[in-house]
This record gives sequence, C-alpha cells and structure tokens, in this order.
Amino acid sequence: MNLLPQSGKADFEEKLIAGRDQEKIVIISIEGMISDESKDSFFGPPTESMVARVKESLKYAERDPDVKGVILKINSPGGTVTASDIIYQEVLKFKNRKSIPVFAGFMDTAASGAYYIAMATDAIGAHPTTVTGSVGVIMSGINVKEGLDKIGVKDQSFTSGPNKALGSPTTEMTAEQRKILQSIIDSLYGRFFDIVKKGRPNVGETRLREICDGRIFTAEQAKKEGMIDFIGYFDDFVYQMMQHPKFQGNRSGNPRVITYQRGKGRVDNIYQATEGNKNPFSLGIADRILGIGNNAKFLYLWEL
Repeated sequence: MNLLPQSGKADFEEKLIAGRDQEKIVIISIEGMISDESKDSFFGPPTESMVARVKESLKYAERDPDVKGVILKINSPGGTVTASDIIYQEVLKFKNRKSIPVFAGFMDTAASGAYYIAMATDAIGAHPTTVTGSVGVIMSGINVKEGLDKIGVKDQSFTSGPNKALGSPTTEMTAEQRKILQSIIDSLYGRFFDIVKKGRPNVGETRLREICDGRIFTAEQAKKEGMIDFIGYFDDFVYQMMQHPKFQGNRSGNPRVITYQRGKGRVDNIYQATEGNKNPFSLGIADRILGIGNNAKFLYLWEL
C-alpha cells in the first residue's frame, strides 16, 4: 500500500555529470543486492528491480548514436544467481549489438555475483580500496534436531518422498542428501568458474582454480593475479575507456559523462549517481540467495 496516486513510471531522464563534447559515456550503477525483485514503497509505486533497470538503461544507451562507451559502476556484495546471470547476458548482448566498449568500475565491494557481471565487460578498473573476488558457492544452514530432542520436540512433517524435506533443520541429513546438495553446489560453481575463465583469458587455468576458492582480494592483490586490469579513480576509468580500441570518439576530447534516472532528482557528480539515487544496501562480502521451501517452514540461505 502507498499513499500517493499510482501513475505510470516516467521515462528515463539523461543527467549530465561532466564533460561538454557531443559524444557520451554512460554510467550505469549496480549497487546493493543484485536481484530481480521490485521493492514496495510506502510513499509511492514500487521501484523496479535492478535487472529491469539495467536492461532499460542498456536499451536507452543502444538507441543513442552519441553513446560511445558504458561504465558499469559496481558497488555490490553480490546477489541471486539468476539475476547476476541475466545482467551478465544483457551486457554481452549489448556489446554485440552496439560494438562499443563496456567497462566495470569497482567501488567499495565487487564480490561474487557482482564479479560475475563484470566478466561481461571489456576491462575492469578498481579503486585502490576495493575488495573483490569471492568466486565460489556456499549453502549455509543449521540443524537443531539435537536441541529439540532435549526438550522433547519432534518433527512430524509428512512428505511425498525422502528428499522433499531436504535440508530441514529438524532432521538429520543422510549421506545421499548431502551428495545431492553437494552436486548442486558443484554445478553452480562450475558455471561460475567457466564464466570467470572466459572473462579472464590471460590468467592460466591452473592458477585460476587455485584462487577461485571463495577468497577475496584487495585491489592490489586482484591486479597482481590478473583478476582486474587497472587501479585508479573514476577519472582514470573514463580516461582508460577513451584509449580503448573500440572507443569511437575523440580520444583527447572531453566527452559528456551521463547517467540515466527517473524523476527530477539532481546529480552533481559521479559518486551521487547511484541506483535510483538510493544508498547501497550491503549484506556482506558474498551474495545471498534466499529460498523458501516446504510451505515456508524451512529457510535456506545460499551464497554464490
């Protein structure tokens, strides 16, 4: 429920951040939890999901002949597997259609699903204090059966098969069930690793397997391992893009740096250009995937 009239969403407005030339570099923010869920608002209509907003931003950039490059401004601990993969695929399709450079610019954190998305870009820049990496998959959970047994509480769930309550915190997990869950983890990790291997072709596969074990990196460590391409600040990201072979504008000029947003909000500088002008919502280093099963009786916490 909200207190304001429900009206259609306004089109994106182009907000100038810097520059004066005709050519443009678009900044698209990927900040906070990566998800395809919209968020309800008490004072207005629901906000669109990050997936929808990024896709819409890429569509606007594709239609504008003056757009010569895109920088994904990433500040995220990750998000759901599917949302991260959709944005990754949308960036790849945009690059194939538009044939302009797309860079990733890492802010505080660009881990797990956020790093996954960056694998679709042509180059990755990070601030000196960025934390990145976290290539791995985890399923977190607890088992309270022994505690419940001590106070005389027993599970009375009825299931259609032995694995319907897989992961239930009130029953002991069998060896077969552990094998099932581990196979899911291994499958998701295999896909994640293949994405990183494709996105970081200059890193040897043997070394890549060693460092893609869920660890995180500082910017300096990531640069040394070949997980990012350069370290700097946002002016450096723009400069590096202008030197890229695919950049079709004046490499010594002063391109307009712009962002898209809905509404009349003011954008004074790049650090104000956030997703929907909201503060990033951080849930930790790795991305969190919440799944509800068995009529919402059990809560599973997955991390990619």
